[in-house]
Amino acid sequence: MLIISKPLSADQVRTYHAEEFSNARENDFTSSDRIYGQWHGHLARQWGLSGDVRTEQVVRLAEGCQPISGQPLVRHQTPRAYVNGRGQKVTTMAHRAAWDATFSAPKSVSLTALVGGDERVREAHRESVAAALEWLECHVQARLHGSAAETTRNWVAAVFEHDSARPVRGYAAPQLHTHVVLFNLTQAADGRIRPLQPRELYRSQQYMTALYGSELAARLRALGYEIERGNGGQPAIRGYTPEYLFVSSPRSQQIQEHLARVHWSGPGPMQIAKYRTREAKLERSHLRGAGAPGVTDRRASLALARAYGDQPAHVVQAATARARRIEPLAPRMTAHAAVTLAMNQNLEHHAVVDERAVLRDALRRSMGEVTADAIRADVEQRVAAGEFVALNHKYDVPARAFTTREMLAREPVTRELNPSSKLDQSSQLVQQSMGLGL
Repeated sequence: MLIISKPLSADQVRTYHAEEFSNARENDFTSSDRIYGQWHGHLARQWGLSGDVRTEQVVRLAEGCQPISGQPLVRHQTPRAYVNGRGQKVTTMAHRAAWDATFSAPKSVSLTALVGGDERVREAHRESVAAALEWLECHVQARLHGSAAETTRNWVAAVFEHDSARPVRGYAAPQLHTHVVLFNLTQAADGRIRPLQPRELYRSQQYMTALYGSELAARLRALGYEIERGNGGQPAIRGYTPEYLFVSSPRSQQIQEHLARVHWSGPGPMQIAKYRTREAKLERSHLRGAGAPGVTDRRASLALARAYGDQPAHVVQAATARARRIEPLAPRMTAHAAVTLAMNQNLEHHAVVDERAVLRDALRRSMGEVTADAIRADVEQRVAAGEFVALNHKYDVPARAFTTREMLAREPVTRELNPSSKLDQSSQLVQQSMGLGL
């Protein structure tokens, strides 16, 4: 799953880098005392950033400066106070420094990689995140004047891989996840460095979640693991009991209990609950031996696994034997069938469909049995054949909007998407689909 945070201030980026992103307290299944992040993105490569992320580079980027020379690149926004329509005093945020995009592996994947000790599964997560990031970068936009935006398709990002959840009553459960710090800088067509317009990144979250899940499922199947559809449509490795998965997820339990107490629900309240319920990592220092980060948590995780029949070890052994014994199964789903089902599903509710919604649902349908490239190729073939009709629009967005020849014959959908166009009730979904959080 991918979740993109609210914008972080420069102070938050510096604090999180020191205490969260690069601190080995976040990696209880790794012996190193420090997490060395890696650079990602076209703009990072253009500036010569590669390899390990250094603190001084993070600090400069958080301040909107060139990471090597320290030269200021963007003008900082001055915080201002005003009274909103409800009579509340509001102070705007200072310089938006970055966003934290977090890819979290399903619990069964984390247990297999970390408790089961299959490093190949950890590498599958790593490669799946990298594949999703390549496509997410294609949705980067520069913020121009007012609400105008320009699709730039370049960013500078720092990637940090962690393997433990926040502690609950002193115990940090195994949880493989990757933080991607997206700095608020991108290069426009005129060569100038501009701040990011994050709107399309947020709208692409569900598509990128589906892409990550599809890539992960395909890699896990190639390793011999049996995959089923888990919570939220994400791939789950078969072989774990619900009871073991439940006790291995104390952090999720803690968040759900908090939401139940305050009668909240939904993604937004869940993010608030995560911050309100988390324990400080510094409080756990007394649990660890000198020079052995996370040793107590590793032992606790292994003991818990033994209490439930060593399920991670058995799952890894079965996958290894299966990979040696059988030929890969023929996929039950084709790219053409997945795209057809996805398009029909969306057209039940919308006259015009965002391209990301079609790709998202096709990837969910196929669950790694068909590659993302094959699904995109099928979409392009249908566009070329005129089956899918790509509509023009005045807003610069990185994804197209589709309808079909049949829909055009039934509905007066305009070829030019314009807020001032007089569309009928069903065709107004053109604008709605462009505004949904995809």
